[in-house]
Amino acid sequence: MAVLEPIPLTALRGVGPKLAQQLADYGVTQVEDLLFHLPLRYQDRTRITPIAGLQEGSEVSVEGEVRLADIVFGRRRSLVARIQDGTGTLTLRFFHFSAAQKNSLQPGARLHCFGQVRRGANGFEIFHPEYRVLEPGEHGSTTGGAQPATLTPVYPTTTGIGQAQWRKLCSQALGFLQRAQPRDLLPAGSRQPFTLVHALQYLHAPPP
Repeated sequence: MAVLEPIPLTALRGVGPKLAQQLADYGVTQVEDLLFHLPLRYQDRTRITPIAGLQEGSEVSVEGEVRLADIVFGRRRSLVARIQDGTGTLTLRFFHFSAAQKNSLQPGARLHCFGQVRRGANGFEIFHPEYRVLEPGEHGSTTGGAQPATLTPVYPTTTGIGQAQWRKLCSQALGFLQRAQPRDLLPAGSRQPFTLVHALQYLHAPPP
């Protein structure tokens, strides 16, 4: 396989001069740097957890139907939604939200959510979950759109670059491995059972 030549970050979708400069300030100046920008840890988003099976402190994917959603005025103004999945009820709480976000959380809407479980005054809660509204008849566990087949990487980051951006950038960088690979400094006899390409693919997207 050919050796991967230096490729500027601006060759990637979504990378303009501003983001390229942010990445350069962080020490990432070319596509190969993204390949070696390895995850700190992983999240398991490959399975849906029933609400009845939630445990405090765990990071989980949950699906449920919105039963109510309203703005609550207390010590801090928040948008509170409660979802049910047939096994229990879970509260979703947002301290920073938009009118469009509130409008998306209509009773009857089905959500696919991910976040860390904490214990609240009325049972388990997730603060600021990542979520999306499911289409009628859609289930994240069977569509492939919401449920990934591999563990989700959590990358080292810096101010102004979110995890979603890192994942998109590193995923694009991995695509270059189909036709070229970084120079492998290990002796040929030390590269088994994994090649450098296989090792990088595994580190960025390991199986659950």
